[in-house]
Amino acid sequence: MEALQPQARLVIHDGTASRTVAIGSTPFTIGRQTDRDLVLANAQISRQHAVIQQDAEGYLIQDSGSSQGTLVNGVRKENVRLGSGDRIQLGASGVVLVFDIEEEHPSARALLSRISAAPTGTELEKLSLFLQAAQSFNNTRILDDVLATMIEYTLRLTGAERGFVFLGDSPAALALCSGLSSDGHTLVDDSNISHSIVRDAAQSGQEFIIGDVSGDGRPIGRESAVVHELRSVIAIPLRGRNSERLLGLLYLDSRLRTSTLNRVSREILDAIATEAANLLENARMVQAERAADLMRNELAIAASIQKSVIASELPTFPYASIAACTAQCTEVGGDFYDVIPVPESAGGGFVAIVADVSGKGMPAALLAAIIQGMMYAQIRGAASLVDAFSTVNTFLCSRISGQKYVTMLALHYRPSGEIELVNGGHVLPYLVLHDGGTQQITGGDLPVGLFATAEFHSITLKLPLAARLVLLSDGITETENLEGVPFGSGELAAQLGSSDPIATTFAAMNRFSNDAPPLDDCTILVIDRTA
Repeated sequence: MEALQPQARLVIHDGTASRTVAIGSTPFTIGRQTDRDLVLANAQISRQHAVIQQDAEGYLIQDSGSSQGTLVNGVRKENVRLGSGDRIQLGASGVVLVFDIEEEHPSARALLSRISAAPTGTELEKLSLFLQAAQSFNNTRILDDVLATMIEYTLRLTGAERGFVFLGDSPAALALCSGLSSDGHTLVDDSNISHSIVRDAAQSGQEFIIGDVSGDGRPIGRESAVVHELRSVIAIPLRGRNSERLLGLLYLDSRLRTSTLNRVSREILDAIATEAANLLENARMVQAERAADLMRNELAIAASIQKSVIASELPTFPYASIAACTAQCTEVGGDFYDVIPVPESAGGGFVAIVADVSGKGMPAALLAAIIQGMMYAQIRGAASLVDAFSTVNTFLCSRISGQKYVTMLALHYRPSGEIELVNGGHVLPYLVLHDGGTQQITGGDLPVGLFATAEFHSITLKLPLAARLVLLSDGITETENLEGVPFGSGELAAQLGSSDPIATTFAAMNRFSNDAPPLDDCTILVIDRTA
């Protein structure tokens, strides 16, 4: 048989836009170097980062010894096989590549047609080959064609007049999926079959094979069968090979006196049912994979939107230097940071925020975006930090009380180095002095959104010249090593006085955890007073 050649491609999400690149041939190289098949101009991507290869089993990606590694679906690996919908992350660059394969549907149909038209082999052999071939197609859109052809072969084998396949995971949920008469007509009406036999077979999990064994032409003793003058009925539940759960039911019947239906061995009927069940189980797996692919793509879009909301370029000020970074443990996260210039009417300078919404994933990310927007509107509207916290608290308590909350730290930095700080249940910030000494700024209030009666207050201090403030989330301090010991303030404080505290902190954290994937979002924001 002619091999199917699926078309592979990469959907590239780089935080600003998405584009698609076909993998025309392999090896397909990826990196920053200009001779790569896919060139990605990002400083955190290695010059020769990774390569996609193809073998008889499909595609796989290999890391080319990059400095920050290659992750597939969030797991760092040197060599991993790719499936449609898999998400490839290149280190901490923020670039996401979604691997996708387009099925060749016309070829699939052609293959099934060739099997059907083959001049040699028994009907049973053809049916078996047909169903086994059908299982190899990851395409649920041809399922109706496959089921119709399966019924056609089964009618030939049994001599029955009609055949139906019902799909559903319970007797009550069974619905007609495909029907065919022995003369090749499609059947869409199942009102004149024995529904009681269908129900009993589905409920018991046992096949029903009832026929005109006496040969006297009398209908079988079921009320519905008598009404519809049925003389032979076969109903076989289709169950998952591994789960044994109900997937559907194969139903055959005949009004004519026939002995062919009764001469078909139970082993042959069981074989047909087993192959059909395998086909349906495979189709369900494909549907689940497609749903997962859709979810992954939606998460990629959400991650791209979230990344664009979090400022990639922070504002600059002549009196302070600011740097920040966030690393999410899932596609989208509940951490965020922001730096918002303050109008002169409200004292000038800027407000820096680091926040951590409870939970992970899409719900946390959605709420984080709402809170970030509310804080931005409040600050730009010249509200004080205390008032801004109170407004967010009132909103959360009135809309989602008890379901979600946020720990949040915000500070108003004035050009003189004077700072007003509000801490709503967040990790204590660090003050790093010019001589390298560190201390935590204590004091704070309840997390935002826990209690409607919560009150917030501000802490004031003046940042000395050449001193540093560090705001972070608990994903950093609570990172654990292999023994379950947290990274903690002692390990952290040793990194905060370096010339690049963000890079050294993340590097130390990764060494401490033996490069284990983070279990929580990790965010750090650094402010240096320069004048």
